[in-house]
Amino acid sequence: MRRSVREAIVGFSLLAAISSAVGLSFWLRGISLSRTNWTVKANFEQATCLAERSAVVYRGVQVGNVRKVRVTPQAVVAELEITNPDLHLTKPAYAEIGEASLLGGEAQVALVSTGPSLPANAPAPYAKGCNQAVMLCNGSTIAGLQSPSLTSVTALMSKMLIQVDQAKLIDKFTVLTGSFDKAAVDAS
Repeated sequence: MRRSVREAIVGFSLLAAISSAVGLSFWLRGISLSRTNWTVKANFEQATCLAERSAVVYRGVQVGNVRKVRVTPQAVVAELEITNPDLHLTKPAYAEIGEASLLGGEAQVALVSTGPSLPANAPAPYAKGCNQAVMLCNGSTIAGLQSPSLTSVTALMSKMLIQVDQAKLIDKFTVLTGSFDKAAVDAS
């Protein structure tokens, strides 16, 4: 009798350890059996600083995370996991990559919906009755934009200065200013 009790305790302990390991693995991967998460794919020309687990925000509030980032010959495709099951985003909508702070660093994806509001009884984005012509549904694909960053603005300014130098605009501006000064002296 004692042996069967000992074997039962070992068996239940082993079962508890395996269940805990599986649960921890699901938790670390962000998988939940009770939540109703849904996904949206966003296509970007460039995705500076975007990485898996970057925040996804709507109107400044975090509503999900970037699940996966894939580079294709045509675009950078980011799979966005929305953890808010009640979020209804009407079309037209797009995703914009921005920096979480003015100093750069971590990127975040902001969802922007410019369409009219949906009625309160609209189906959920993950429901079978979701109308993809009107709103973003589970598996929808949207366009992505890269918002200006300190790096992109600096690169643009550098490019403009090179073009100004190559066109000798400063020399031409100096000659033009001298002509105006001479015309002003002659007129008086």
